[in-house]
Amino acid sequence: MLLASGPVAAAPGGPWWEVEAEEENPSPFYDSIPYSEIGPKLRDIEQSSNRVQIEVSGQSAGGRDLFVAVVSAPEAGGRLGRYKAIANKMVTDPERAQEMIADLGDYKVPVFVNGSIHGNEYPGTDAALRLIETLAYDDSPEVQAVLENIILVVNVVHNPDGRVLGTRANANGFDINRDMLSQTQPEAKAIVDIMTEWNPLSTLDLHGFVNPMLIEPTTPPHNSNYEYDLYLKWALGSAFAMEDELFARTGLAAQIPYRDFGDGWDDWGGQYVPMYAMYHGSYGHTLETPSRAELGVDAHEAAVWGALNFIVDNKDEMLHDQVEMFRRGVLDIPQLPIPDELLDETTFDQYNELVVQEFPTAHVIPVDEPLQQSPLQAQRLVDFLLFNDVEVEAATAEFTVDGTTYPKGTYVVWMDQAKRSLANTFLEDGKNLSDVQGITFYSPPAVWSHPLLWGATRTVVTDDLAVGTKPVNNAVAASGTVIGTKGVAWAFEPTSLEAFRVANELVADGTAIRRAPEAFSDSGHTFEPGTFVVTGGKSLANSLASGEGLDVYALSAMPDSVAMEPQRIALFSDEGTRHALDQLGFDYDTVSTGDVNGGVVNVDDYDVFVNYSRSFTGLQQSGRDALTAFYAAGGDYVGLRSTGVDHAIDAGIIDAVYDAESGNAIVEVDFADTGAVGGYADSDVAFVFTPTWFTSVGPDVEVAASMGVDDFLVSGYWPGWEVSGAAGQPVVVTTDNGDSDVTLVGLDVTFRGHPENTFRILGNGIFEGLD
Repeated sequence: MLLASGPVAAAPGGPWWEVEAEEENPSPFYDSIPYSEIGPKLRDIEQSSNRVQIEVSGQSAGGRDLFVAVVSAPEAGGRLGRYKAIANKMVTDPERAQEMIADLGDYKVPVFVNGSIHGNEYPGTDAALRLIETLAYDDSPEVQAVLENIILVVNVVHNPDGRVLGTRANANGFDINRDMLSQTQPEAKAIVDIMTEWNPLSTLDLHGFVNPMLIEPTTPPHNSNYEYDLYLKWALGSAFAMEDELFARTGLAAQIPYRDFGDGWDDWGGQYVPMYAMYHGSYGHTLETPSRAELGVDAHEAAVWGALNFIVDNKDEMLHDQVEMFRRGVLDIPQLPIPDELLDETTFDQYNELVVQEFPTAHVIPVDEPLQQSPLQAQRLVDFLLFNDVEVEAATAEFTVDGTTYPKGTYVVWMDQAKRSLANTFLEDGKNLSDVQGITFYSPPAVWSHPLLWGATRTVVTDDLAVGTKPVNNAVAASGTVIGTKGVAWAFEPTSLEAFRVANELVADGTAIRRAPEAFSDSGHTFEPGTFVVTGGKSLANSLASGEGLDVYALSAMPDSVAMEPQRIALFSDEGTRHALDQLGFDYDTVSTGDVNGGVVNVDDYDVFVNYSRSFTGLQQSGRDALTAFYAAGGDYVGLRSTGVDHAIDAGIIDAVYDAESGNAIVEVDFADTGAVGGYADSDVAFVFTPTWFTSVGPDVEVAASMGVDDFLVSGYWPGWEVSGAAGQPVVVTTDNGDSDVTLVGLDVTFRGHPENTFRILGNGIFEGLD
């Protein structure tokens, strides 16, 4: 039975092992352990074995505990702090870490096993529990060898929400194995904590279902930020060992993509747990068990044992090369290509060329305006980097790069650091792969860039940079400013997510707040379309500046503006759009196809229908009639991507023709001076996965944003983009359909909750209905 109610973790006020039972969806193929029994079982193991310690690393999106088991020899229990200290010394002083390892004499390498990141891939968690039990109680030579050489860190059930609900995703609808670059979800953040605490030598992520069993390493393309030559040597050897152990224990065969596939199962994107782990120096593997039944548990268990035995036999050499990954970064040693002996006919030369790159000298991130596009997003980016174990420093004096002078305190992310691969992955613009012939990605995105897509200004420095810097432990809190001392009202512009969130909070609190749909000038400052205007005393202005980091301006006159009120939103969308609305501070109701067909979307209950993926023609006649009545009565519409655009055209609420292609890129976008895109510079960037542009629009349709002209593709994979016809064409348009306001967005402004800078396009579209 599928639960719709909120989940239950530990008993309220009780210890973690007292888990309240709830209705669950166990595997229909074998007797999988329910989530509610995992905590008590782990507690029993912890109490009866001196080899196991259980930690709660956090809670899932649905509030359920995440259990981490640390399994080690009894004598290692009191030295875990020492082992962690060495693991962390690897990234600050790799050579000293090697000395500490030699001095310690019996250094045990941490190995990470991740159980069932996809909730309905049940065998991973059951295999993890079997593994813990065997290591906890067995005294065989094989077990003793593992305990003497390895500290096993097991995330027993990475997705408890999905295990309870019988779903791939967590309670927020997110596929956590697509979230490691964005880290919108608590389960992803828990993985980051494990990686930065332990720097595990190897990472084994237990999935299903591929037959024969799939054991990575992957096919090309291999991301150019990895130290792939060092990774591949041991990842491939470990895969062979897992294959052998799988066959020996179960008689099952395996397939290794690097050896057996031409392409189609790549490690380009760091959104997956094993690939993210590789940026932390870990030999990462996805394991796809072949069976949904008990045999799937057996297969995972066998493969993991193969990896553990291989590590026991090769620990010192594997550890040496892991530390070498970090040493290359610290000493700015160039990357090396994949060794010839590891290449075969399935590895395309053009893919191998992507493996090696030159790292820049540094990435420079200004703190404040005017050099910083959004101080709040810069703060968010720097704190994100620090959380991920990237070293960030601050300039101790002003300095100049390419004619621009940066003040003291500017953030500098040097690339001569241990985790340069991770730092550059987050901060670079990405690469244009569009001309690479035959390239295939298992899952998007093929490109990402936190500065570009989060709206934080960053400068890449490739030459020598002479400036003193010192480490920072956290970003300086963005401080807003109150400009002016007295006025008829106060204004703040829609240039940040916080501006929208604050505006929605003020509306909800009943504070008188208005929105100016057009640009206006006051006291020498020109305000963006969509600027928020609030009445109140100086204390309110000070609170918005100091507490929220907003620049607040005193107005000498009230501009043309519209009173704001709560927008009642009916939402048909994906998890990324829900996340964007949460970040912007909107309340909404998620509606299903059945709801729409049942007439739920009506003007008595909703002001605006936000649509990500509900076609108009695919509805029953009752649904089409209900929406037609909604639009005719003044209900507003915001349509996203090609499906949202097509819906509006089929519903007859806009006069437009569009084109769309399959693309996966960061593109330049030119913004008009209109409230539909208020708060953006004349030229900015956006992400597209299904790029959609308008080839013609009616005379009453206003173009709010257009694809850039000429070389509009910044990075990514969009074959034929130059001849697509998208250059210079509208990508965001608005129109009035009687009393109904319609906004259509052909960009992927909320893709998996990542492109934060374009969330505001969605917010502006919703607020357009106020005008």
